[in-house]
Amino acid sequence: MADTSLLSLARLATPKLERLWLHLNALPGKVRVLEEHIADDEARVMLEPVLGQPAWLVCSLLEAVLSERGTFTASTGAPAEAAAPGAAPGAPTTTFVIERHYGTSSPELVWSGATGARSRVRLTRFVIEDLFTSVQRSVLFAGYSFTAARELFTPLFKRIDELLDRGEPKPKVQVVLDCSNENYGKFGDAPETIARRVGQAFMKTCWDYERVVPELLYYKPSTDRRERLHPPHSMHAKCIVVDEQVALVGSANFSTRGRDNRSLEVGALIRDFNFVKSLLAAWRDVGEHLAPIPS
Repeated sequence: MADTSLLSLARLATPKLERLWLHLNALPGKVRVLEEHIADDEARVMLEPVLGQPAWLVCSLLEAVLSERGTFTASTGAPAEAAAPGAAPGAPTTTFVIERHYGTSSPELVWSGATGARSRVRLTRFVIEDLFTSVQRSVLFAGYSFTAARELFTPLFKRIDELLDRGEPKPKVQVVLDCSNENYGKFGDAPETIARRVGQAFMKTCWDYERVVPELLYYKPSTDRRERLHPPHSMHAKCIVVDEQVALVGSANFSTRGRDNRSLEVGALIRDFNFVKSLLAAWRDVGEHLAPIPS
């Protein structure tokens, strides 16, 4: 039996579902939805079980998913001049509107770990894949742990390849790393020495890619070993910001354990303009505590 988690519509990003609904909703209601009606490969796989069904039925399915995500509401308008087939003459028409609150969609719940049969959450690893495959200009990610995270960046590498092969500019990639777990050195190691080891470990285990070199930053207080071998400060934030438009924040580390089902983690995918700008401003505000990792 197919892995239902892979076939779940919960995997599809909300903007992608919205575009698909808008496209299929333009079809006559009784037209059967075929593969050629769905341009997106991932969406085509998700909807394979309902291919051949009338467009109105497939649209109803998408409407239910979008409604649960809080971005889709029904509004009743004036009677249509040309009633839909089967509708009573003069009956009011019901249309569905993709809602935008202050220019954004509602936050989406992101989850790692076990879920219920009727869960409406989106899995962390799929959300990260969607974010990386949508990068156009920039990506900032900060993480406490990147253990066994090599495959995490594969979708980002493929996306950058697509952009560069089309002749588009390289996206800017910034990574903020924590150094508090780097305790293999001797007591009294210089902060730059500790940061260099952390940066080298990240590049060796996570960034097997040459076309774009990320800007590696470290949280300077996390390298302090003057009073104790393990520092009293750490950079424990976990977030991804893409194109200064969408942000993922949550408890999950970017390790395999944090992204998959071995840990229970919760986060939020947020497209709110003010939130994303405030998040980026907060990172700028702590800029004095960040420094480039020495080469």
